[in-house]
Amino acid sequence: MATSTLRLAELVRAIRGRRLVATMIVASLTIAAGSLVVSRSSLLRLRHLEVVGISSLTRAQVVRLAALSSSTNVLWFDAGAVERRLESDPWVATATVSRRVPGTIRISVVERAPVAMIRTEVAFTLLAADGVALGTVAADPMLPEIVVMTGSSLPEGNAPAQAAARAIAGLDGGRRPAVVRAVVDAGALSVELDGGTRVEFGDTTGIEAKTAAARQILRWATTQGASVASVNVTAPDSPAVTLG
Repeated sequence: MATSTLRLAELVRAIRGRRLVATMIVASLTIAAGSLVVSRSSLLRLRHLEVVGISSLTRAQVVRLAALSSSTNVLWFDAGAVERRLESDPWVATATVSRRVPGTIRISVVERAPVAMIRTEVAFTLLAADGVALGTVAADPMLPEIVVMTGSSLPEGNAPAQAAARAIAGLDGGRRPAVVRAVVDAGALSVELDGGTRVEFGDTTGIEAKTAAARQILRWATTQGASVASVNVTAPDSPAVTLG
């Protein structure tokens, strides 16, 4: 009789244990389902969009590029995909997208700025410091001009103009002597400054090292009050200077 009672007690405990487990599973599933419902609800829809760092682009253009709307779910949207869409525009150098639940998305943009232009028969193409073409304008933007002579195009396409834009950005920087023009002729790049100095780069490789060498010489000339006719940085480790 005692044995039967013990077995009955064990059976009751087992049933209670299974019921407890089942109850816990049901509760967990209910919580998970409820959380999913809340996360997909209108409570987490975009209500406030912050856009910072723009000057050339408008807020409307950024919103269009980002493809965000009031129906965007702040918790579930793909920030990386939004950043890639923004950076597909030539004016956007980098974009950083962050969220703040329940309803805020912040877009921080670093824009490119035009540093040079290429003149065509009907318009002017703007180029950024990294050589990216930003588009065309009808009016003269009054920027240093890049001239690529016939036959100077390389297999990379717009590589000569891109190298020239990097050279202009490296030499100019808003300081005098300012760049007037960059010319690519037969694959060789030269830059003319408004004081009459000519900087010879040779081919369009190693632009950063060559501009650094040219800047150092131009700074020296300024401090010494020397007139420089030309600077040759074809070999940036051993530049040559012709005084004027």
